[in-house]
Amino acid sequence: MAALHTSARSRLRLVALVAVLVAFDAVAVAAAYVLAHVAAGLVPLLAYQYEHLFWSMSFDIVPLWPVVLVGTPLVLVGQSVFGYRTTLRDALSEETLESDPDSVAEMRGKIERSETAQRLRARVDRLAHTADMTPPDVTVLDSETPNSFVASRPGERTLFATTALVERLDGDELDAVLAHELAHLKNGDAFVMTAAAFLPTVSARFLGAVGRAVRGSILLGWFFDADDDSSWAGNGQVSIAVVLFAVVAMPVAAALYLASTACYRLLSRIREYAADAGGVAICGAPAALAGALETLTEDRRPETDIRTAETGVRELCVVPNAIAERDDDHEPSSRGDRLARRWRVGSERLLPGSHPSVEDRIDALRGQQASMERSESGPR
Repeated sequence: MAALHTSARSRLRLVALVAVLVAFDAVAVAAAYVLAHVAAGLVPLLAYQYEHLFWSMSFDIVPLWPVVLVGTPLVLVGQSVFGYRTTLRDALSEETLESDPDSVAEMRGKIERSETAQRLRARVDRLAHTADMTPPDVTVLDSETPNSFVASRPGERTLFATTALVERLDGDELDAVLAHELAHLKNGDAFVMTAAAFLPTVSARFLGAVGRAVRGSILLGWFFDADDDSSWAGNGQVSIAVVLFAVVAMPVAAALYLASTACYRLLSRIREYAADAGGVAICGAPAALAGALETLTEDRRPETDIRTAETGVRELCVVPNAIAERDDDHEPSSRGDRLARRWRVGSERLLPGSHPSVEDRIDALRGQQASMERSESGPR
């Protein structure tokens, strides 16, 4: 009975968070509507037509509500299509995308990864048959970070595993991790999470693009210690328009990023417990998954793979990866880089973690194992 109540609460929280994510889509459309008007209102500044400055900010060109009603479904479609593509692009390294290795060592590495992928496909096919589901595609990433995750959209599902994961785990523990990922697919988590990653990723990239434009402008480049690589050509009028736009756009984008990422990570935390339980139902070994989690987290080295560290992919992984440690390798030279670093570190501290505590997950799995053993032994 307690398990049923826990499952019901988990479903209610999932529904609530998905509803909030849809609400964020509507807010994102409204924010784009406002920023488009601001940008259009600043266009006369570029032509020295000051009498027309801010004329479009009356918001009479197109009403807001039709834009939100039409734009929100379009954003949902875009999340489904481009969220999957974005996740795959962030996950796959240039080496993975290359068709012709440049050296014998790279050729041998590609062959070994192919053989590893074939072995994993055999495991995944067997586990998927046990779960009564269609096996996903399997891709092996050449990475020193042991991890795995899945990405999905209607008609396409991919399970990613790193070479370090395959090297560190074997037997029941590897099966347990693969079963955990299959549970994400079977529960629909992979599709929801892949789509939900779109808004945090887009808002973060938009915020970065606006920040780089301000840093490279003639007006404020001196303040940010912009170098030749980060500066861009433009006269004073263009710089003024960019800075005025940034005054509005950066707070809006930052708020949208923080809010959507917080909701995305809370959704991730809830789904990890469900995937742990679903993986156990597939492989039948809670102790194996608990052992795998212990193995994957016993050596938390700071040299985290960037592909599995940034928002969008990190939340999909079986275990979390830190993101801030890689910034400690060198001190930023310019004021702009230092401010950008403070934003990244500060936002990470402000946002909730992408995963529940590994210790809590292991305790829950140990409890399931003890319960199974008691059931198998029967009454004495």
